Amino acid sequence: MSARANLRKMRCYDATIVVISLFLIFFCDPTSSECTQQGPCICVLPDGRYYNVTGLADSEPFRDSKNNLTVLFHPCTNVQMLLNNKTCGQNGQKVSLCMNNTLTLLYGTVEETQMKWSTEGNCPTFEVHHNDTKWIIDIICQKENRISFSLDYPLSPSSKTHRLTLASSYGCIIQPEQGLSTGSILVIISFAIVVLYFISGVVALKTLRGATGRQMVPNHDFWCKLPSLVRDGIVFTFNCCRAGSYERI
Repeated sequence: MSARANLRKMRCYDATIVVISLFLIFFCDPTSSECTQQGPCICVLPDGRYYNVTGLADSEPFRDSKNNLTVLFHPCTNVQMLLNNKTCGQNGQKVSLCMNNTLTLLYGTVEETQMKWSTEGNCPTFEVHHNDTKWIIDIICQKENRISFSLDYPLSPSSKTHRLTLASSYGCIIQPEQGLSTGSILVIISFAIVVLYFISGVVALKTLRGATGRQMVPNHDFWCKLPSLVRDGIVFTFNCCRAGSYERI
């Protein structure tokens, strides 16, 4: 293969890389990499959409048991928990998560919990860190009006990292409330000014000059001529300013 052919092939390859890179930049969702926590159970994406699972704080602790592992989880707030007739936490401390791994009771609190975005599961998660143990709880959107909680993996009592799933309608993304746009605000202000202008003008002319009928309209002659002025202006514009004199308008 000639050097010219190799050069042409390299240029085509570079062009392909550039096109793919531009596609990823402009069309891929940038919100999948970060979610800012605002409160124990609220996570906001850069585009304004957010997750809010605060409603789960009113529920009883969720429970699941597998392979000699039993987990209790209460998101958003710390509560008193009993597991196997033993109190989780030290000295009656309230906790958010409690797990019995057949050897001891492990626990975590809301203060040790972060709500963030998981690129692995493409969903928000709770990450609970206590000493050398970590629990990752994926928050899944479930349209049905029920809640499911499960211990996923690894199912080993000696593991230091545990993965769980919490599925609920509270796990669905929420669209931000749309306020009035700048254009809408300007239209409302302009309309209010026009209404105020006419009302105050009518009152002033009626009170000060005793005007009646059409004469009560402020600047009556101007408003009567306005439609024809607008028409002449449009004609002048579409004729590309070819009128003999601007005074005709």
